Amino acid sequence: MAWNLLAKLSNGRWTMDDRRLKNHRPSSIVRRPSIWSVPVGLQLSVIYAALLALTLALLGAFLYIWLNGFLVNNTADRLTRGRDLALAQQTHRGGPHGFEPPGPPILSIADYTNFTRGLSGTDVAVTVVDAQGVVMASAQSAVSEIAPHASVLPTGWADTLMARKQGQWWVVSDKGGKRWVALVTPIGRILTQDDTQGPQVFLEQAASLDTADAVLNNMRLLLVLGTIVGAILGVIAGLALTRTVLRPLDKMVRTAEAIADGDLARRVQMPEGRNEIARLGATFDHMVNRLAAALEAQRRFVADASHELRTPLTSLQGLSEMLLMGADRGDSSTVQRTVRGMHNELGRMGRLVNDMLTLSRVDSTAPTSFVTIDASRLLAEIAEQMAPVAEARGLRLDLRCYGPVCVQAEPDRLKQVVLNLVDNALRYSPQGSAVQMSVALDPTTGQARIEVQDTGPGIAPEDLPHIFDRFYRGDLSRARATGNTGLGLAIARAIVETHGGAIEAHSSPGEGALFRVTLPAVSPPD
Repeated sequence: MAWNLLAKLSNGRWTMDDRRLKNHRPSSIVRRPSIWSVPVGLQLSVIYAALLALTLALLGAFLYIWLNGFLVNNTADRLTRGRDLALAQQTHRGGPHGFEPPGPPILSIADYTNFTRGLSGTDVAVTVVDAQGVVMASAQSAVSEIAPHASVLPTGWADTLMARKQGQWWVVSDKGGKRWVALVTPIGRILTQDDTQGPQVFLEQAASLDTADAVLNNMRLLLVLGTIVGAILGVIAGLALTRTVLRPLDKMVRTAEAIADGDLARRVQMPEGRNEIARLGATFDHMVNRLAAALEAQRRFVADASHELRTPLTSLQGLSEMLLMGADRGDSSTVQRTVRGMHNELGRMGRLVNDMLTLSRVDSTAPTSFVTIDASRLLAEIAEQMAPVAEARGLRLDLRCYGPVCVQAEPDRLKQVVLNLVDNALRYSPQGSAVQMSVALDPTTGQARIEVQDTGPGIAPEDLPHIFDRFYRGDLSRARATGNTGLGLAIARAIVETHGGAIEAHSSPGEGALFRVTLPAVSPPD
């Protein structure tokens, strides 16, 4: 139940008030709709479709506005060209003048009517109006399909025309439920019946935009349908594409679920690649490999620790039972041997527990007090400390230092590593031999190299790959005789790796063993 609750929380299906959670109130669990409940593929498809629809809508709006402007400007240009041609062909009282005499032309209503009839067309209505918009003359062409009886110009058009001082003005006007392009041009004055000069009149050319509006309406309908169809196709194509792209993630989810259920053998096994999904799959497999290795190491550690502790506990139980049963029969020497055996087993258990605690601390915490130290000086201190031990065992401890070699390390931890290697070398070296200690800067890699070499029996080839494993001991009888718990080299490797270095062993049976620690070297402090 707790696992299911955690899974739902991790999937975003449940939300919980932190303050209530602290009070442990089950009623605080509230199910709320969340975007995390929607499949990622559907979310991406909807986003793709929305972006596609928005793009199509913006493009359609741009095309619609551009086409409307193009049709309106084209209509206005057509009216302007027709007017200019008609004015160029017009005569004023028998002579060509192009309406550009020294003064404004003065024509009768009949003349203006004939003039407008020549300009009218199937979609163009031409009228002559005064400044108030009163129609003075209009075309009654047989081919004209429109013949407005009043001006289509908006209110105030005369003032606007006069203010512009450009001789003409055209505007898109809405009159009678239609759109018109109206071009107005001052052309002169009208001649009254008594041959007197009448008010100024204006030529108004009004072209209907019905055809243009029909094209625009069809285009608008096509754009709307295209946007809708594009959005639908975007969702469908997006689902297909995202399903293909997200298939590796779905596989990763199923693999993670199987691993959560206890199947640590499952892997994503993504094809090699450099994109994010391939790298995520490789990283996921690497993480699971490390997790499986850690769990296996933990299981093996617990099993080995239980096994190692069971042996001294069994010995202690047996020895104590002998004392309780009176097997010594009052013999003080027997009691001393029994108690001495119990003391040795307790010491062995103490060393084992201390080693396990040390290894646990190294695994769980990273060094935080790195300082720059001289490895040559550290080895000199260790050689001075271990010299009495070597003399007591009939051995000689030689130290070779090739100048100052500085590294970033925790002094106590690094000293523990070297002490462990020197102690092992002293344990396995025969009397009268020497243990070599050296520190130098590797000219090839530029790293600090610390070496400890003994002249002991060496390490068997089948044991050499496993000597840094926890609780591994090649010669069990000799390991028990020397008090080896099988954790010293494992602790050394863990400490060296936390310092960013490496430890390795080289040996052949009968030729001793060489242990080498390499650490990143740094410049000496000023």
